[in-house]
Amino acid sequence: MKLLVHASSLANAPRMLAAAWGLSLRGHEVLWWGDALPAGASADSHGAPRFVAHARDASRPDVMLGGAQDVVRVAASAGLASAHTVILDAPAGSIERWHFLERAAWGTLVGLGFVEAPAEAGSVALLPGFEPEAVVAWSVLPLEESPDVTSADTELLERACERLAAAQRGLGARPALFLDRDGTLVVEVGYLANADDIVLLPGVAAALRTLHAAGYTLVVVSNQSGVGRGLFPHSRVYEAMAELRRKLRAQGVELDAIYFCPHRPDAGCACRKPGTLLLEQASRNLRVSLRESMMVGDKRLDAETGRRAGAQGVLVRTGYGRDEEQRDADDSGWPKPAHVANDLAAAVPWLVEALG
Repeated sequence: MKLLVHASSLANAPRMLAAAWGLSLRGHEVLWWGDALPAGASADSHGAPRFVAHARDASRPDVMLGGAQDVVRVAASAGLASAHTVILDAPAGSIERWHFLERAAWGTLVGLGFVEAPAEAGSVALLPGFEPEAVVAWSVLPLEESPDVTSADTELLERACERLAAAQRGLGARPALFLDRDGTLVVEVGYLANADDIVLLPGVAAALRTLHAAGYTLVVVSNQSGVGRGLFPHSRVYEAMAELRRKLRAQGVELDAIYFCPHRPDAGCACRKPGTLLLEQASRNLRVSLRESMMVGDKRLDAETGRRAGAQGVLVRTGYGRDEEQRDADDSGWPKPAHVANDLAAAVPWLVEALG
């Protein structure tokens, strides 16, 4: 996702600044216009946003981030950058003080507002002129001393940006290509914990370009039980996923979203594949039609996840795929995948034909 941060309007919005920086650490393409930085941030650090001299340098971001107290300048900058969706940090009373010019400026845009978490759970204050679903509360957790890739605020902002970008595309629900990561997109190394170990499999980037052009929304869904087992922290997963985003972007592929389960297999959670919670969340956030979607992976449980969600499952023979293909259905209790291919590139013709 490509984001433009109107930093000068966010000088007094520490949560938005920190969360926006966190999105850059997660591998999103974040363009930073202005001098305001979150506490503890270094413009020279790995994964820092790219600074731009003018809004025009952003060139059609998916979402712009700005402050409600300076909405006129935010709207003008959005126009220069050809950004039509905006998320505003809206301190208490800021929108109530808008006059005609501010309201007219906001009327040219589509977006939502972030407010401070309410004192009482479930009592998020409405913002004048905003639909209830267009208001999001920041986390109740204390603000971190420096931008944190794992923070709840970064997660809230990331999902809000996904929803806005999907809404801007319009045209109703789209099919998604849900993709396992290890052994499907990248070389399987076993409990991958370091970004340096992210190595794209041959043909993956070209396949994803073709499949996105055909109409698929691209979503990575991964089990990362190494977190729950104590082998590595959450931050390592985000760092590796960020490297995946960047390597694919360098080859012309932009992932629409990444979801992962950090729990142990025996945790009993609904988000670990073959549980379908992550696919269902992605469906809501990205306006995805599960019935028209595909789940691709190198394990039978990936294909089974797709089937349980109402989609179809595809097995690839990379990673553990060849061994998984030889397993009898009786071993897992799961039916055969809808399709089996040597790798993601080989699955492209079948996946494109399935779109009808």
